Amino acid sequence: MTLIILEGADCCYKSTIATKLNKELGYPIIKGSSFELATSGNEKLFEHFNKIADEDNIIIDRYIYSNLVYAEKFNDYSIITEEQQRAIEEKIRHKANVVYLHADPKIIKQRLIERGDEYIVDEDIEPVLDLYNKVIDNMGLHMNSWDTNEWNSDEIVEDIIHLIG
Repeated sequence: MTLIILEGADCCYKSTIATKLNKELGYPIIKGSSFELATSGNEKLFEHFNKIADEDNIIIDRYIYSNLVYAEKFNDYSIITEEQQRAIEEKIRHKANVVYLHADPKIIKQRLIERGDEYIVDEDIEPVLDLYNKVIDNMGLHMNSWDTNEWNSDEIVEDIIHLIG
């Protein structure tokens, strides 16, 4: 039983790694947090996160930590409470593999220009990375981290498979 939780700013290979892990492990990919979901209200948000916590052998592309970051950045979005965060962390503690993917802000900005995004713009990157640092400091689970400027997606996937193996 395992949950692979991919967290990090935009353009740090979360979806790419999720797709490659899906191919290697056969685990389905679940969108854990999104801009659309964040407009549904705290109760529905917590219900969604809690339902995901009951799953096994899945890959979660953004979860509670992304919600804490992006809802803080975009004030009109719903955010889970610290009590809700701790309840979910306790529920998944024995099976969670949290992966934080990051890169230098200049690299992320270049990737963002190449990819484009309907929600995030260049000037959002540094505040988002600062918020991730705060959220990570308050995280109640163990986390593994990769700099996606130093490691390519295949190397990261190989490491994650080794970690959960």
